[in-house]
Amino acid sequence: MSQSIVVKKILVITHQASSETGLVGQILQAEGCWLDIRCPATGVSLPDHLDAHDGVVIFGGPMSANDDTTLPFIRDELNWIPLVLEAQKPFLGICLGAQMLARVLGAKVAPHPDDWREIGYATIQPTPHQANPNQVNI
Repeated sequence: MSQSIVVKKILVITHQASSETGLVGQILQAEGCWLDIRCPATGVSLPDHLDAHDGVVIFGGPMSANDDTTLPFIRDELNWIPLVLEAQKPFLGICLGAQMLARVLGAKVAPHPDDWREIGYATIQPTPHQANPNQVNI
């Protein structure tokens, strides 16, 4: 019998022409995912629906989720994120991507009152919905 292989297609959003997907992209590709990389900051449009995608990763950049009045692509992404949430697709927001998700969900995105910075890597723990912490569920 022939066995069909299902390749998961992940929409990856970057914010600079020189941005790369780095370790996250390497892991996704090692898990058999195909990356649809788009950079709205360079004029590349976002899809009107996610029927062809199995998940979304929005990466960081030097801008802020509050730059939507001076950077139209930030406003476009903020307006687009509810489409991802409504589609109930897996979503990972890294740095700016997490800021934008927070804003869309109603949180205030602002500097820490004591001017603390959160820069670098941190361990991510699986949720109770993920039985095997070594498994990538996309």
